[in-house]
Amino acid sequence: MTAITMICDKNDQQIKGFQIHGHAGAGKAGEDVVCAAVSVLAINTQNAIERLCQDAFSQSQDQKRGFMEFILKDRPGHDAALLLEAARIGFEEIAKEYEKFVSMNYKEV
Repeated sequence: MTAITMICDKNDQQIKGFQIHGHAGAGKAGEDVVCAAVSVLAINTQNAIERLCQDAFSQSQDQKRGFMEFILKDRPGHDAALLLEAARIGFEEIAKEYEKFVSMNYKEV
């Protein structure tokens, strides 16, 4: 199962990033469309913020363990906040559609 955790600011609940753990297990490695959907959304969000926004961030990943983390270092600017909110909506829809393979949580920091 893939566990997606949206990282939110404890003061204003604004999304600062996300963590993804595990493989969905909806298909064979390399053929799992659920895992691919989560990965594409996460990677595209990271790339868009890196290329289109001025926000500083940290990121790490371990493909073997199915781990990815992307967190903004400060309060998100308008565009980064919008991209993270779009990612949240996408992750929630994937989790709703494939609830046997994806879970969605929130963590305050």
